Amino acid sequence: MACGSVRCLLFMAVCFVGIAYILYTPFPEDAVEPHIQMGISLVVAAIFKMCDFQEYIGYKTFPECARDPFNINSFLNIGVSDDNVQVSEELFDGVKVRLYVPRDQTVKSPLPGIIYLHGGGWIIGSTDMYDELTRNLATSLSAVVASVDYRLAPEYPFPVPFEDCLKATKYFMVNAEKFGVDASRIAVSGDSAGGNLAMAVGTKLTKEGQPPRLLGLIYPALQMLDFNTPSYVTYQSIPFVLQKKRMVSFYITYAFGNENGIEKYLENRHVSETLRRAMETKVSIDLLPEKYQKLHVETNTAVDTNLALKVEKTMNNIYLCPLLLDDDELYALPKTYLLTCEYDPLRDDGLMLARRWKDMYFPVTHVHWDGVQHGFFSGGNSNCTKEAVDDFIKYLRAEL
Repeated sequence: MACGSVRCLLFMAVCFVGIAYILYTPFPEDAVEPHIQMGISLVVAAIFKMCDFQEYIGYKTFPECARDPFNINSFLNIGVSDDNVQVSEELFDGVKVRLYVPRDQTVKSPLPGIIYLHGGGWIIGSTDMYDELTRNLATSLSAVVASVDYRLAPEYPFPVPFEDCLKATKYFMVNAEKFGVDASRIAVSGDSAGGNLAMAVGTKLTKEGQPPRLLGLIYPALQMLDFNTPSYVTYQSIPFVLQKKRMVSFYITYAFGNENGIEKYLENRHVSETLRRAMETKVSIDLLPEKYQKLHVETNTAVDTNLALKVEKTMNNIYLCPLLLDDDELYALPKTYLLTCEYDPLRDDGLMLARRWKDMYFPVTHVHWDGVQHGFFSGGNSNCTKEAVDDFIKYLRAEL
C-alpha cells in the first residue's frame, strides 16, 4: 500500500507517538519476555490510538477502523496454510462458523468437538484472527473445531452475540454425528469476551439440561458491577495491551450499544448500594488473594441514581455477567479449565470465580500466569504462549 494514503499516514504518525510513549513506560521488571510483550503492545497501542483518532476526526468509527484487515494483518499471522486440516465456511442455524476437520485418516471417528468463541471485546475479533489457534487445536487434539463468527457490537449489542454463540453451539451438538463428532465429548471455550460468551453458553445449556462436556475459560470478562477492582485500577495505562478504560468501553458497548456516560462507569457510579450489597458474596475484594486485597482503594463517589436504575436490569443478567450466578448454579456447570494472567484488568474477575469454585470443591483447573499480559494466549510467538496453549491442549486431551 502506498504510504501517501490517508490511512498509512495516520498509522505511521500514531505509531511514532505510541512507540515514543511506550519506550518511556517500560514493562515491570518481573515481566516474562518483556521485549516480545512490549513489541506487541507497541503495535496494538498504535492501532488503537490511530482508530481513536480516526473516530475523533469523523473518518471512521473505532470498530470500523479496528476491524480493518490492514490493521489486523499488521500484527497477526492470518490464514496459516496447513494440509493436515480441512477448513470450510459453514452456517450453523444461520450463524457463520469456520469448521476445522483433521485430515488424519488414522484417527477413528467419532472425534471430540470444540466450539471456540473468539475474543476482541465483543466489538472486534474474527475467525480470521484466531485461525492459527483454532487450527492448532484441531490438529493437536484430532478434534473437530467450530470457530464461531458471531455478530459484533455496537451494531449488534447484547444479547445478539450470546444468542449467535448459543445457536451455533446447539446446532453443533444436535448435528454432531453429521460432522463425525461424539456429542458427549464437546467443549465450549473462548478467551476474554469469548470466555464470557463460553461461560454464558455453558450456563444456558446446563439450565436446559444439555451441558457440554467441559468449559475452557481463558481470562474471561465476568462482571460489570465493580470497575475498581485492584486489577482494573492497576492496569489503567500503557504499556499493557488491555487497559481499564478500553475494557470498560468494550463492556458497556456490548451491554448497551454505546459507551455513553463512560466516565460514570469508570468511577463505579452506575451501581446502586442495594445491588452492590445483594451481590457482595459474588463480586467481592474479599475473594481475592491477600496480596491483591491490600491494593484495593475504597471509592466514595456518589452513585448516579438515574443511571443505576436505567442499567440495573441489564447489568444483573447472568448471561452478561456470569459471575453473578448463585453458588448452586455455579456448582451445576461442567468441569472447567480457567486461565488468568497477571497484567490484566480482568485478572480479578477470574480470581473471584476461581475462589468461589474452589470453596465449593468444584472441579475447576485454575492456571494463573505471572509476568504476562492479557491477550498472550492467542497473540505472539512467545514461549509463554506456546506453554499456555500446550497446557490447555494437554487438559483437553485428558478430559475430552
